[in-house]
Amino acid sequence: MKILKIAFLGLSSLIVACSTTNDKGGYLQPDKVAVERPAEERAQTLTDLGAAYYRLEKYTYALEYLDESLILDANNAKTYQIIGLINMRQNLPDQAQISFTKALQVEPDNFDIVTNYAVFLYGQERHDEALSAFKRVVKAPFYKKKWTAYTYLGLYDLKNNQKVDGEKKFYYALKINKNYAPALLETAKIRYSKGEMMSARAFIERYFANAGKTLEGLRLAIKIERVLQDYDMVEQYQLELKRAFPYAD
Repeated sequence: MKILKIAFLGLSSLIVACSTTNDKGGYLQPDKVAVERPAEERAQTLTDLGAAYYRLEKYTYALEYLDESLILDANNAKTYQIIGLINMRQNLPDQAQISFTKALQVEPDNFDIVTNYAVFLYGQERHDEALSAFKRVVKAPFYKKKWTAYTYLGLYDLKNNQKVDGEKKFYYALKINKNYAPALLETAKIRYSKGEMMSARAFIERYFANAGKTLEGLRLAIKIERVLQDYDMVEQYQLELKRAFPYAD
């Protein structure tokens, strides 16, 4: 870890060598001039490193870089956002709330942050606040990454027995991002419930291609293949389920 720090922090300065000759043609030793990068740039480098470790689920390393970033720049909304996401993953809701609040204070119209905060609120069962935030996201005129918001709004519709509206929301989500796994899974469930088995099979296969063979996905796939009477596929999915999730019911 220490070696990594030295390697990356070494990028914060640039050594420039220059040489001149004196009047007699003699050679002068080059001077070394250190040009230090602005604090904001060094902070962003540390934040990017923290984000990379977050994606690798190495949260201790990620937080170390992110904390160092805040020392250099206490107004980087992305830094607070990633810390909030880490606190979410580690089931620390109070700390996550603080981090998301700070992020939104710096950039209140950053809809990536608004979306992640809304997901956090949904997970904390603060549904009214989450619903308001998701609706704000889908109404944002220039924001393109709305698939998460549409998917959660679709889940709200399903909870209120509004299956047609829910399916429309999942359709909107997949129209923007055809590989968004949660929307694919929910659409497969809806098609199964409607008796549209070939369509349900197509969506669950797309889901597997993007999310892998999850427990929930395999259970649904087994149900679909039973109705389609493809017992070879039923047996295959059952074996995969038992191997991957031996302690599942």
